[in-house]
Amino acid sequence: MRVSRSLTIKQMAMVSAVAVLFIFIFIVVQLFHFVQQSRYDTASQMEKIAHSVRIPLSAAILKADIPQAESILNQIQPSGIISRADVVLPNQFQALRQSFAPERPIPMWIARLFELPVQISLPLYSLERPANPQPLAYLVLQADSWRMYKFIISTISTLLTTYLLLALILSVAISWSINRLIVHPIRNIARELDSLNPNDAASHQLKLPHLHHDDEIGMLVRSYNRNQQMSQRHLTEEHDLLTALDNHQFAIWLQPQVNMQTREVVSAEVLLRMKQPDGSWTLPDDLIPRIENCGLIFTIGNWVLEESCRVLARWQSQGITMPLCVNISAHQLLHEEMGSSLLELLARYRIQPGMLILEVTESHRIDDPKKAVSVLRPLRKAGVRIALDDFGMGYASLRHLHHLKALPVDALKLDKSFVDGLPEDHAMAGVIIGMAKTLGLKLVAEGIENQAQCDWLLKEGVTVAQGYLFSRALTLKEFDAQYLSATHQ
Repeated sequence: MRVSRSLTIKQMAMVSAVAVLFIFIFIVVQLFHFVQQSRYDTASQMEKIAHSVRIPLSAAILKADIPQAESILNQIQPSGIISRADVVLPNQFQALRQSFAPERPIPMWIARLFELPVQISLPLYSLERPANPQPLAYLVLQADSWRMYKFIISTISTLLTTYLLLALILSVAISWSINRLIVHPIRNIARELDSLNPNDAASHQLKLPHLHHDDEIGMLVRSYNRNQQMSQRHLTEEHDLLTALDNHQFAIWLQPQVNMQTREVVSAEVLLRMKQPDGSWTLPDDLIPRIENCGLIFTIGNWVLEESCRVLARWQSQGITMPLCVNISAHQLLHEEMGSSLLELLARYRIQPGMLILEVTESHRIDDPKKAVSVLRPLRKAGVRIALDDFGMGYASLRHLHHLKALPVDALKLDKSFVDGLPEDHAMAGVIIGMAKTLGLKLVAEGIENQAQCDWLLKEGVTVAQGYLFSRALTLKEFDAQYLSATHQ
């Protein structure tokens, strides 16, 4: 892979542009400073010259000795600073003028910008009448503007040459430093990634560049390596889960739901189990989050639905009409193929209406209730009943109650956390039971472990429940043998 324009060229151009801008500002500031200093020095020199001829010039003016005055003014010429000297009377009448150098024109904008030419005016007093405050005349000296103009041009040239050279040196130095510290490491990283074998890309770890352990490039490399490790774990976990599914290491177990008055099994909940290295079948606490994080919730969830439909189809062929409750997460529910896939399963296995119950669990909040309704309504129309699982906990809570009226729900499941405190702590359980009655929904209690809980729920009108008091989850074979054999016979 090749770049169309090197980062080194871009950074050098940027550094040079910024340097030139600031150098221009600096040159302007320094130029005005130097010119003002030169004006001050020139004025100071002219004042010294004026004071050196002041006394004899005042005497000559007092005597009206014009030749003597001109001779005195001519003494100024060797200094080379002054271009013209004028003697002006108090009434502004020019009495005498002496030019020392021909006037050469300078650009008008230079004259206006730097206030050229430089002039001074020194009053001339009578030495015989010192008490008289009125001057006899004024000595006006004017500096050579062409000399100042050459100084300005020379200063500009010197500053421009010096600072442009400095800008070039700085640009090269800064660009070289950035090139060594940033461009080279980034280029090496890019080449390393570009030369990777596609088979090694997923597990590749970048080498931390020398001298970059504690800066942003080091942070970038460490972040990349950490993300690579996470991706590798994700891919490994996804592969392990799919392999487990292909090798029949997943299974569905059933936990009966009973009528607490008659102890008759009226339905069953499908529970996912995974075979462990020791041969046991359990549901690890992190299994469902792992499945969701790997993006396999629809794949494995659809497998659970199909296995449940197979069980229902087998029961129907035996004349057994017992509903099965299957948990689906919000991720699975909102999958774009969820509705069509389940309708296809219902048609393929010819599931009778009312035999499949979807228990919607909200391990993640349903961000799009309208989409959820659009998925659930066709399913409910096809005979699938809908229940809200773990109601009152997490996202399936009272703060989302306003969505209940829109959702096509048939039942609520009272979460085990509200059942555990019964009968002593019954406040929340009572609220949810009352809500279910108000909304006309069937209520199923889960996690029943003792008779006191059972008695309180029956007293409140709850008849269907599940829990260890009645039975733990069983394999399909165990469930058939314990609850369906006598019915089938």
